[in-house]
Amino acid sequence: MDPSIPKTLWAAQITELVAIITLIPSHETGGIIVQVGKEAASTWMVGDRVGILSFKNACGSGAGCTGSHKRYGGLDPRFCDHRETGGFKHNGCFAEYMVATRQRWWHCLTRFPLNRERRYQCAGATVWGAINKARPFIRPADTIGVVGIGGLLGQLGLQFAKALEYRTVAIDKRDSSLRLMNDKPSKLRPDLLVNSTHDNANEEITKQTAGEGLAVVINCTDSIAVNAWTLGLQWVGSVAVLLGPPPEQWRFDTHLFREEVREMMEAVSEHGIRSQLTVVERDDIPRIPETYSSRAFRGRRLFALSQGALTQSMELNGNVVTFNTPFQ
Repeated sequence: MDPSIPKTLWAAQITELVAIITLIPSHETGGIIVQVGKEAASTWMVGDRVGILSFKNACGSGAGCTGSHKRYGGLDPRFCDHRETGGFKHNGCFAEYMVATRQRWWHCLTRFPLNRERRYQCAGATVWGAINKARPFIRPADTIGVVGIGGLLGQLGLQFAKALEYRTVAIDKRDSSLRLMNDKPSKLRPDLLVNSTHDNANEEITKQTAGEGLAVVINCTDSIAVNAWTLGLQWVGSVAVLLGPPPEQWRFDTHLFREEVREMMEAVSEHGIRSQLTVVERDDIPRIPETYSSRAFRGRRLFALSQGALTQSMELNGNVVTFNTPFQ
C-alpha cells in the first residue's frame, strides 16, 4: 500500500477534487516495462525503468487544450478541463500492472531502488516546481527557507535548493524533524536549522540573512497561521510559495509537465539527493497508527506488499506500455 492512498482519498473528499471513491488509488507510479506497443518501440524497450505522471488524456478540443497548443505547441493534460487524474479522480497505480501512453512516461535516470524513485514523482516534482516558480525573482546565493521538513516535500526541497546553489534555512516545530537533515550529504545540508517554537526563531533567521530576511519561503505545511508567520520572515521582493493545501480549498496549481520532472531527476542523479523511508512489512501494518502517533519512523512510510519481477504478459497495440509496480 502506498501512503499516497489515504492522502489522495482525503484530498478528493474535502477539496474541489470531486471523485468517485470506488477507484483504484495511488498516484505515485514507478515500475519496469514488460511490453511495449509498436509506436513506442523506437524509444522505449522492455526492462526500462519508468515513472508515469498522474495527468493523462487531454481531449484536444477544449479551451485549455487550444490554449496549450497556442502557447506551447502541443497538448498538455494539466490544462485540459476534461483531463484524467490518476489516483485522484480516476484509477491510479495500486496494481501489479498498468497500461499508459508514451506521452505520460518519463525515464528514471537514477539507479535508486524503485521504492525510492517513485517518491520523487509527487513530493519531489511538487517542491521542484515550487522552486522553479520562485527562481525568476531571486538572485544567485539568495536564501530559501523551507517550512515543515518532517516529510518528503521539505526534505527534498532543501536538497534541491542547495543543489541549485542557494543558501537554505530549515524551519520546523520539531527537533526530531530538523535532525533528519543531519543524515544528508554535507553539500546538501541546510545552512541553518530553526525550531519555529523558540522565542529567538525570527532573530536567528534575520542574523543568518544579514538583516535581509528570506528571499523565498516554501511552506510545506497546511497551517494558515504558519503561512501568516512566514510572511514576517521575508523582505523586499521576496516570494512565498504555499504547498500545504488547507482544508478549505486548493489555492494554486503545483503540477508539473514531463520535461520539468526530467530536469528534476537529472538533479537528483547528479547531486545524490536522497529521501528517507521507513519500509513497513505486511505483518507490521496493524501497528501503523501506533508508530505514526509516536513518530517512531523516519521520513515517509512505504508499505511493501509484494516484491520481485512479475512475468505475466499482455497483448498491446499502439503507443502503450505495460509495466509492473513491485512496491506499492
